[in-house]
Amino acid sequence: MILVEEGQGPILLCLPHSGTDVPKMVLGRFNATGRLQADLAWRLEQVFGLRDQVDVTLVRSSTSRYVIDLDKAANSQTLPEAAQDEPPCPTRTLDGKAIYQEGEEPGPVETEQRCLLFHDPFHLALRRQIDRLLKLHSPVVVLDCQSVRSSIQGFTDKGLPLVNIGSAEGQSCDPDLRNLLVGSFKGEPGITVGVDEHTKGGFITRTYGRPDLGVHCLTLLLAQRSYLRHESPPFEPDKSRVTRLKTILSDGLSRLVDWTEMNTDKARPPVESETAEEDALTDAEAPGPDAENTEAETETAATDDVNEKEPVQGAEEDDADGTRPEQAESEEAQDMKAADEASSTAADDARTEPDEKEDGKPMLVAE
Repeated sequence: MILVEEGQGPILLCLPHSGTDVPKMVLGRFNATGRLQADLAWRLEQVFGLRDQVDVTLVRSSTSRYVIDLDKAANSQTLPEAAQDEPPCPTRTLDGKAIYQEGEEPGPVETEQRCLLFHDPFHLALRRQIDRLLKLHSPVVVLDCQSVRSSIQGFTDKGLPLVNIGSAEGQSCDPDLRNLLVGSFKGEPGITVGVDEHTKGGFITRTYGRPDLGVHCLTLLLAQRSYLRHESPPFEPDKSRVTRLKTILSDGLSRLVDWTEMNTDKARPPVESETAEEDALTDAEAPGPDAENTEAETETAATDDVNEKEPVQGAEEDDADGTRPEQAESEEAQDMKAADEASSTAADDARTEPDEKEDGKPMLVAE
């Protein structure tokens, strides 16, 4: 079962290993070591029950890590070469002990079925919540919250620091954000902190940590002695330790919220800036008053040039004696009032036909 508690703030807490449910058909194939489920993040939901203090979104699974490890890729080929021997369905504990009865380990077909039933729905829910928060905030911060035994043979022989932070060696989040989270723990007495040492971030951190897209992801791994009274069944939490951790975490998450608010402009430029740029472009492209006057003057000058170049009708239409055809026509009309209609028609036809200059070129005649 996928459990989702939606918040409106920019922080998402992901708990992939806090579930304890094991289907009966799988539990019956576990050996005694498998039934102990010693590698779960026992009672971690009590530490990260912070919604009363900070507005966060919580995504967790009720399914046991021994059924499906949600911090592993469904397809091992997508993992780095060093991690390709870590299947999504564990068959051994973190210190190498078998958890199944001999011959009862899940094969490829069952592994695929478990991925379809448990792995895919969890990551679909996680992706949906990240996408939802990105519509409200940018950037958003995803914390992959886990816990393990403080000392694991072959893994943490010398013991884990109380708090371990992984950032895929600085690739999954902004370095300032990581330093801010580290600083919220380092200032507390008795708290030891490791950064990109025992955990550098698993599948979740490496997959969802995309600072370039506004998603910053870190792994926050707690040594179980930091909040449990005993790291063995029944894995009883220590109330005073839980209370102290919740106080520190609440303060640390508040700092992360402040960081997202301070960096909002970097992730999403304000609309006002874009509008100002558009206005500036519009002003630059639009002609000003001086430009309009210049255009008017240019048009006037061009008109004058055309008028000077175009011949004035009648200027070249004078006869050789200096008398224009119109004047000749007027004088003839006065002298020949009694002329017959045929003579008048012949004179009109002569005016409409181009005369010939001395050089043989036609001369315009005004009608």
